[in-house]
Amino acid sequence: MLSESTRRFTGAFTTLLTPFTSDGELDEPTLRRLVDFQIDNGVTRLAPNGVTGEAAALTDREKVRITEIVVEQSAGRALVVPDMGTESLARTLELAKEAERIGADAVLAFTPYLDPPTERGLVAYYGIVADALSVPLLMHNLPGRTTVDIAPESVSELARHPNIVGIKEGNQDLVRLRRVLHLVRDADFAVLSGNDFTALPTLLLGGHGHVSVAANVMPRQSRSIVEAALAGDFLTARDLYLKFAEFYRAVYFATNPIALKKAFSIAHFEVGDPRIPLTPLPADRIPELESIMKDCELL
Repeated sequence: MLSESTRRFTGAFTTLLTPFTSDGELDEPTLRRLVDFQIDNGVTRLAPNGVTGEAAALTDREKVRITEIVVEQSAGRALVVPDMGTESLARTLELAKEAERIGADAVLAFTPYLDPPTERGLVAYYGIVADALSVPLLMHNLPGRTTVDIAPESVSELARHPNIVGIKEGNQDLVRLRRVLHLVRDADFAVLSGNDFTALPTLLLGGHGHVSVAANVMPRQSRSIVEAALAGDFLTARDLYLKFAEFYRAVYFATNPIALKKAFSIAHFEVGDPRIPLTPLPADRIPELESIMKDCELL
């Protein structure tokens, strides 16, 4: 049974994209508009600065500014949980403390990378970050990007830390996911899907929420899927999930968030192109993307 404080970090999240101007600068007015769009359409848990937000292409100053804008624009209407993870413990600590100072409700931190950590190193890393914060910490496991995969046993150990409240799980191995859920079953610890493809299976296996890429474009629908599954209405959740399954595939026509940004600009308002080394979605893929969005009733 999750405590009331941990239940705040369950449910439907959007991992926010980062809008850029035509000359590649942070588009602050459009970011504010994006925050309002999400909240107005029912998603009140926002996670900026993640992979979908092009974290690797952002400066530390931009990550801090993005967090400031999302906190300011949310104005208490949404939980704000920025991803402040880096390859360096010192940088992660600095950014996490900045997020806390700004008023973020919690901090996400993806695993360090480049220098592959040991399991004991990962446990120490997250323990040090959690000890340094007065706001809760959530881990972010995304081995497809970092090549680092936190062992289920390490997740279980860290789940007992009083200031680590959950994990955004991006590993798509459902056997491994079941193991994680089993090991943390008695902990006050939320397991959130970090991948649209495994969102419904995660919820059916006992997970507590979903941090969604596609929700940028379809926030209300994403929330409906999560809420139905958490309420035990698995047939409704399944039918909704399958309705949008092709869109989940389309979002990954190219490295995330290339197709997502194009889809959002088609469906809602312009958010700009991704930053180099990412490039815009090739023109010959746009008709297929639009067709899928029409079939999914997203246009």
